[in-house]
Amino acid sequence: MEKLDHENIAKLYEAFDTLKQVYLIVEYAGGGSLHSYLKSKSNRQMPEPEAKFLFKQVVKAINYCHKRSITHRDIKLENILLNEAHT
Repeated sequence: MEKLDHENIAKLYEAFDTLKQVYLIVEYAGGGSLHSYLKSKSNRQMPEPEAKFLFKQVVKAINYCHKRSITHRDIKLENILLNEAHT
């Protein structure tokens, strides 16, 4: 993850582990997760233009990884982080 350089992938600054946990120090994403964002909506939906905008960014990030033979293996709403500008 240290070698990844893409506008839609959080930068990894440091990683370390203990006997029980692995810690990743990554770029701050103050908007929280997409899961939290959707839960805050009354109907748990977002307008189609907003969904298209976010989906395009996710696809770009996944494509960037796949071109480098990297597979995420845990893509879910909780792991898609938003910046403060989006919320």
